[in-house]
Amino acid sequence: MAVDRAVAGDSADALARIGAAARELPSAAGDPERAAAIAARLLGTPVERRAAGPGEEGASAAGPDGEVRLAAAAQPGHPGTAVRSVLALAALTAAGGGHGDVPVRSRGHLLAELLVAPQDQTARVAARGRTIGLPVDGRHIALRIEAAALPAADRYRLLDTVLPRTLTDVRQHADGHLPDGVHWNAALVDDALVLLGTWPTDPGAPGRRTALALARRAVDRLRRLHPEADLRGGVGAPHRGPLGIRTSAREARAALLKPTVDTAPVTAHDAAGLDRMLLEWYASDTAREAVNELLAPITELGPDRADPLLRTLQAYLDHNNSPARAAEELHLHRNAVGARIRRITDLTGADLTDPETRLALQLACRARLSAPPGPA
Repeated sequence: MAVDRAVAGDSADALARIGAAARELPSAAGDPERAAAIAARLLGTPVERRAAGPGEEGASAAGPDGEVRLAAAAQPGHPGTAVRSVLALAALTAAGGGHGDVPVRSRGHLLAELLVAPQDQTARVAARGRTIGLPVDGRHIALRIEAAALPAADRYRLLDTVLPRTLTDVRQHADGHLPDGVHWNAALVDDALVLLGTWPTDPGAPGRRTALALARRAVDRLRRLHPEADLRGGVGAPHRGPLGIRTSAREARAALLKPTVDTAPVTAHDAAGLDRMLLEWYASDTAREAVNELLAPITELGPDRADPLLRTLQAYLDHNNSPARAAEELHLHRNAVGARIRRITDLTGADLTDPETRLALQLACRARLSAPPGPA
């Protein structure tokens, strides 16, 4: 009889599917991917996180982090009733179980508007943000994630899909690592995903380190799931108030322009200003000539062979000539670091035990690797 009902698609079968959805979906509150998976299993048809197209049924619900949209193939008769009902339950569940007090412009949408609005409109947008619980008056650290390897349309689609799960992961992992009162929100801006951590007081060095660790964890997870996208992240410094949100987000974007390696796809803003000082120094003809002369035996090998040697030398010098600590930073075996350092000393003839030589090479490596790409 059960098989007959399923084949025939009668009202009893539709009611059974809706009843199962009412029992199972609450366990996935706030998790759009899981809610969609449960709905797909109960309906026996794919359910995707996007707006419905022609010939499809769709449902949406506003949550604290934006509107959740689900779509599935339309069906006639009682099966169609089941699809519409289960999709509605799933969307409500995915959005967090229902937020009747959330206005159409969610916190995510307000955050996006705050980031792109003209500066003279910041106060007005911030005031609206306060009314819906967006903590605009704390101290903010922004994380920006980009998928530069994808076309613009695919980039937006991917980041829109991963936003809820990434925000949930960051919030869950932050519990126990950050003090009470720290809030995380997210928005899509300029084809990039911006995660914003807000502290009630100055996060200090521990808060900055934890935010950077959370950023690296989030980006590492996304890179494993979507290796084709070449996802990378930048982290801004902490700043206060509504304008601080924009400032930290700009710094996170600037951090993404710094050179990265596959083993360290997240870069932090230069809060101490060292990179800025080095770039200004490197902009002078005499400094650039000195750097080029000092590193010439390495750079003459070509970018593919020179860059790994320069990064290894910088890490080695940054860690006081420690192969073990440099290997940990570069995710290499210490023997590999030792071999590269021997190659560098053979090429340059440098005595890395001499303090002045170490300082000159350290400044040269940092200036060379921090310089924006362009003609020599």
